Amino acid sequence: MRLISDESQAEVVLDRIANRRAHCWHWMDTQIEPHRYLLGDELSVLDLYVTTVSRWSPRRVRFYREAPKMAQIVRRVDADPRLAELWETRFPFYEGWEG
Repeated sequence: MRLISDESQAEVVLDRIANRRAHCWHWMDTQIEPHRYLLGDELSVLDLYVTTVSRWSPRRVRFYREAPKMAQIVRRVDADPRLAELWETRFPFYEGWEG
């Protein structure tokens, strides 16, 4: 209830937040020229952060559409064997998780 005073507005607020995230992903995607990872050829905290946040609403399907350059990187980070245990325990892959 921190963002709304009327519960009937919850869906509208959540939709607006998702749209704002999608806009920010698109803007960031237009501002970068990634290499193997977002900041170069080495995995960074930014790669982990973007990969994690891209799972939030509006989820990955829209992220892929809004941020195609970053989409390649988050898929690479998802598949990194060094992170397999992290994804399994904290953010497990399941059918339909991408949205």
